[in-house]
Amino acid sequence: MKFKSYIIFFLLFGVLADAYLCIFVLKSLTARVAVCIPTAVTLVCLPLIGTGRKYTDAVCVFSYVSFISELPKTVFMLFSAVGRLMASPSGADLVALAAGCAVSLTFITLIFYVTRHLQVNGQTLCFESLPKGFDGLRICQLSDFHLGSFGRKSLYVKRIIDRTLELHPDVIFFTGDLVNFESREADSYMDELARLKAPMGIYAIRGNHDYLLHGPHEGASRELDTERLLGLERSLGWKVLLNSSEIIRRGSDAIAVAGVENISASPYFPSVGGDMSLALKGLPEGIFTILLSHDPSHWRSEVLPHSDVHLTLSGHTHGLKYKLAGLHVSHWRLHESSGVYTEGDRVLHVCEGLGSAFAFRLGGYPKIDIITLKTKLI
Repeated sequence: MKFKSYIIFFLLFGVLADAYLCIFVLKSLTARVAVCIPTAVTLVCLPLIGTGRKYTDAVCVFSYVSFISELPKTVFMLFSAVGRLMASPSGADLVALAAGCAVSLTFITLIFYVTRHLQVNGQTLCFESLPKGFDGLRICQLSDFHLGSFGRKSLYVKRIIDRTLELHPDVIFFTGDLVNFESREADSYMDELARLKAPMGIYAIRGNHDYLLHGPHEGASRELDTERLLGLERSLGWKVLLNSSEIIRRGSDAIAVAGVENISASPYFPSVGGDMSLALKGLPEGIFTILLSHDPSHWRSEVLPHSDVHLTLSGHTHGLKYKLAGLHVSHWRLHESSGVYTEGDRVLHVCEGLGSAFAFRLGGYPKIDIITLKTKLI
């Protein structure tokens, strides 16, 4: 989100709502000062966001205050203004207060309960082409940490690592978006992330946020910070696949794991050099292949028509799957948004992820996915 968007949000949902409350609703000076405090907090955040100093911390505070206080005040203002035109001021303000409190409680629930209510999702996928040596392979797919949303230190991240280790996966695949805006978001979590282990290793790719396109850095500064983030991931022992592949062996059998730099069919996410043909180059013909590709729109746009990849693992969507009048609203932008999708013997699995770029998740509870590969149904 660009800096001017933060200013617009501040003016519309902070200053305008406070002005209405102070002029038309609140009578005492104490009440007027109290209602303006959250707006003052967001005002302090603005220069930090605009200059890039403590950018992630300021955005985190700005978003928490905005959704818990500023947006509910705006809802109050709208209900109150309409109600005053149609009924008595006191009655209108009671309805407006109920509406504002309901919105605030909704966001408090999303931020402090839904966003941290970690779940484990188990899934069995069957492939006749899977080598017998990999029958029963337990894959843990993690995606979309978005560490900056949790502040400098959060026990939630420790809980994710603890739960993952308790599941004893054979291999871990991370499908992108470790941070939101800056590499330093990962600094205070390195000790926790370093505890992640799996017998067959940890493989990772970059998500759109891992290129730091949405933060304060530009040009050479952004490239340096992007390289620093990549170095942090590699220092954890993760094998970061940048349009490349690895062969995994079990006894005499082998499968391939390939990873692409972020490729999206959406015009909202610019190209960052993703190259599927390069990622698959040199793999033995017919080898069972798992492709890590952050954005699931890549599956239908290129993976299906231009490759023989058996299983694609994606994230990115945070599980967006809403309905309006019986229609999936998210399908207007992205049809494959959560779970398993099949075309013949080709499979896409979309992980709903662990965090969010916002203060809260819109797609439901965060999830760790455990995928068991089988050669046939039992």
